[in-house]
Amino acid sequence: MLLLGLFLSAVTAASVSGYALVVREMTVLMELRDARVIWLAPAIVLPLVLIRSLSLYWQTLATNRLALSVMRDLQTAMYARLMEADFARLQGEGAGSLVSRFTNDITTLRESLVRAANNLTRDTLQVIGGVAVMIWLDWVLALLLLLILPLAGAPVLRIGAVIRKRSLSVMSQMGNVTSFLEETLSGTRLIKTFSLENYARGRSRTAFQERFQLLQAMVRDRSKIEPLMEIAGGVALAGIFAVAGWRMATGDSDVGRFLGVITALLIVSPALRALGSLAGAIQEGMGVLERVFNLLDEDPRLVETAGAKPLKTKGGAIALKDVQFAYGPEAPALNGVSLEVPAGKTVALVGPSGSGKTSVLNLIARLYDPQSGRLEIDGQDIANATLASVRGSLALVSQDTTLFDDTIAANIGFGALDAGQDAIEAAAKAADAHDFIMSLPGTYEFRAGPRGNLLSGGQRQRISIARALLKDAPILLLDEATSALDSQSEERVQAALERLSAGRTTLVIAHRLFTVRNADWIYVMDQGRVAEEGRHDDLVAAGGLYAQLCRIQFRDGDQAT
Repeated sequence: MLLLGLFLSAVTAASVSGYALVVREMTVLMELRDARVIWLAPAIVLPLVLIRSLSLYWQTLATNRLALSVMRDLQTAMYARLMEADFARLQGEGAGSLVSRFTNDITTLRESLVRAANNLTRDTLQVIGGVAVMIWLDWVLALLLLLILPLAGAPVLRIGAVIRKRSLSVMSQMGNVTSFLEETLSGTRLIKTFSLENYARGRSRTAFQERFQLLQAMVRDRSKIEPLMEIAGGVALAGIFAVAGWRMATGDSDVGRFLGVITALLIVSPALRALGSLAGAIQEGMGVLERVFNLLDEDPRLVETAGAKPLKTKGGAIALKDVQFAYGPEAPALNGVSLEVPAGKTVALVGPSGSGKTSVLNLIARLYDPQSGRLEIDGQDIANATLASVRGSLALVSQDTTLFDDTIAANIGFGALDAGQDAIEAAAKAADAHDFIMSLPGTYEFRAGPRGNLLSGGQRQRISIARALLKDAPILLLDEATSALDSQSEERVQAALERLSAGRTTLVIAHRLFTVRNADWIYVMDQGRVAEEGRHDDLVAAGGLYAQLCRIQFRDGDQAT
């Protein structure tokens, strides 16, 4: 596509440069009062026009296809890199900012690429062709032009460098605007119930005013380019008239050559102005490319070790041994944690918010690596296992249920992509989801909507449980799976979870302590450490932190025992 675009650009530029030669020759014939001009002019001009029109059409198609192909490949590569990126990296940048890279950044880059593909080669060749014709017709006038026009080049390059730097600020700020819009539009319930409309409007004014100022500054920079090129063109035109008049007065030139040079200048001038404005657009695109390649060049911090082998999972026993972990330079999330989850048993993690419970689950799924210590599954250090085998050995059901805007069958089927309809329906029945699915329009072909918003919280959770059942992994991680549900939904979901955890190694995080009273073992976390461990009744009798948490939740005391 690139070679085809270059060839067609050359044809387009050559055909338009030929106009200057036609003008010169036709002028000579008219000066000689040669009647052949009547049929020679249309015979030469019309084919030139046809050739230029066809080559311009096909060149536009070829170069746009090239630019759009580049955009597609960049978007695909960016998305693939994000899917390979660390969980920490994805959490560190807001979803709105990431989305902005695929929308606003790519739109700016596409415009720059399309303009560059359409105009850069064609206009450059048009300038070269026009100058070549001028040199052939009158080298003195051509030399004058070549001395004058570059005077505008230096300031244009300086302006382009400024535009490139400013475009980085524009793209970054647009990411902030996108994050703000996503945040406020998804939080309209909170905004309205707390009467925060004025607060939201104030933030929007600040964000949009900042964007206005950045774009206005960029427009101001870009607006300087055209006048500079216009001044250079005007000086060149005045100089050519003066020198041409002097040369004709001395007999060194004639009207035909002069008109040919003027025609070539009229061809070169708009091409030069287009190249000048294109320089600004290209610098904007280069600013975007810098952001794109910064993303593509990122190396994930969490990587498989050399020679990593698939995890050989049998019962799915889990062990943390003196694990130290921190998300950043602040206080550690886990400080020397050691715990065990025997194969086929249910172990609960309880404790105050921020005590490190979720960090344990994140490490087991190897979303992060600990700074020190070991985490084993069936006696194998997961740091030496392939990521796919570690994550393939477990299923997760969390409070924040993730459903995609796809069919119910597809959302369940993500647990096992090769599962048939019978297996999907069997999993839904085991999760107590089949009956409500059959009541939906289209049943299993009903689309859940963005983030599953067309379903209730209990329905989404049972779809999530069905997905975990279909995966049939030996290890089950439950992260506050019922905390956001009403009593009736919680009862049904809890029953489905008990069926799901049967025969599996299950690690449960729960704030509602009555849901873990029957766990085989309970670890009580506090400030990144294991503060207590034991069975429910023994921990209550010990009168420690667990008993205190029970008293807070069950003030009457009867449910705690």
